[in-house]
Amino acid sequence: MSLQTARGKHGAVVSGHQSATGIALDVLQTGGNVVDAAVAGAAALAVALPHACGLGGDCFILAHIDGKTYALNGSGRSPSRLPAGLDKAALSTGPLSSAVPGMLGAWDALHQRFGSRPWAELLSPAVVLAKNGIDIASDFANAITANRDALERDPGCKALFLDETVMSTGRLVQPCLAETLAQIVAERSPALYKGDIGAKLCLASQERGGVLHVDDLAAYAPVWATPLHYRYRGYDVHACPPNSYGVLLLLQLAGLSGIDLSKYPIDSAERLQALMVATKAAVAHADKFLADPEVIADRLPELLSPSAVAALQAAVRQATVTETKMPSSNGTAVISVADAKGNGVTIVQSIFVPFGAIVADAETGIVLNNRLLGFSTTPGHPNFAAPNKRPAHTLSPALVLRNGRLSMLLGTPGGMGQTITLSQVFTDLVDYGLDLKTAISLPRWALDIGNNIVVEPEIPAASITTIHSRGLDARTATPQQRFFFGSAECIDLRNGELIAVADGRRNATASAY
Repeated sequence: MSLQTARGKHGAVVSGHQSATGIALDVLQTGGNVVDAAVAGAAALAVALPHACGLGGDCFILAHIDGKTYALNGSGRSPSRLPAGLDKAALSTGPLSSAVPGMLGAWDALHQRFGSRPWAELLSPAVVLAKNGIDIASDFANAITANRDALERDPGCKALFLDETVMSTGRLVQPCLAETLAQIVAERSPALYKGDIGAKLCLASQERGGVLHVDDLAAYAPVWATPLHYRYRGYDVHACPPNSYGVLLLLQLAGLSGIDLSKYPIDSAERLQALMVATKAAVAHADKFLADPEVIADRLPELLSPSAVAALQAAVRQATVTETKMPSSNGTAVISVADAKGNGVTIVQSIFVPFGAIVADAETGIVLNNRLLGFSTTPGHPNFAAPNKRPAHTLSPALVLRNGRLSMLLGTPGGMGQTITLSQVFTDLVDYGLDLKTAISLPRWALDIGNNIVVEPEIPAASITTIHSRGLDARTATPQQRFFFGSAECIDLRNGELIAVADGRRNATASAY
């Protein structure tokens, strides 16, 4: 596994594609701030990785600007005309699985509040990428192979991604997306939410039996929120509040804070068991909170209450195993940007599973998300599928402060596995004192799509055997399960230098100056 490490004194960028990293770093080097760079890079990711994070998707953002930390919820609501009683299959893929795309509105809101460079200047490189083409990344090629039959069945996806020229040249040219982005350059986000881009996208949905309507787009607005945080070994770890799953990272750390994790060897069964039990306890506790923020607002103080933390710590100490059900996906991309002043932004954006709903509008070049998969189908559950409601959302950026100063930016793709990956990387840094490159390169555990515990082959067989004997059914992952381990893309600012590391488990790059 090949990792990229970059060190600098002035600025650093890490992202899921080299074009996005390069564009963002150029913005920094030419006088733009971290928000300018992050927005420019996020737009490039939407072009370079359209199967993972195109304009039909959502995002969650954490930013630390001039000493203050902000969270921005860029997820969309379900359509107002969503039928009642949909089963999991209908919510999982196809025209009824799409929420309002929230990502573009969140970019716009972030830029309007904190950006310093003109919007057009920041999005123009993405227009050029779409128009001139980009070499196909291996992650994109693998997603095409795995989903070819489904892509064939949707006329929009077939036209956009199964063109013989694309396959033969290994280069993805997206002229329709270039035109869409050019219109967004001129009109900002209203081009989608109140203009003809959105109208065309809704028509594509409705032609296939969907219910997304222009009224739903017009009613959309991203939501600024107060981040939740938990202090772990002197570090203040920040996450987006629900409906983001980011709170699971905080709950895992809360459970682990009741033991001295460092007394266990890093490749030991004891360490792995503690991490696994902390995750399962966190998910069991969080289940009733992972829902539309308006639905659970009154109960939010219970999430990290002293009694909740005590229960999590007891579960880890007693190695209590609780069965959980966790959604999983691998259609996500990350960009993080930091500067020497201690400002930083992490954006995690996605259309959920690869190619989202597998519903695309060929005229605009946009693929719709399948975020309604995040809903529960259990009546009475806070996350029960219903109209005008934000579903639980796996996107989980993390931002870490120490003594009020930005210390780390942490992000990874990997669906539900995002917080599992980040808890391993973060505790390797803090509890074991490892450097960022070593922490990211270490073998990891994860959960597969069936909620089975899987471990990377490098984890010692003896540790797996011991875990089995203690009631945790862990198994070595197959090559096809590699996506479940994420691709950590992080920046460490703790020692007066900006160190960016890009995980080699997927396409990711780091750069600094």
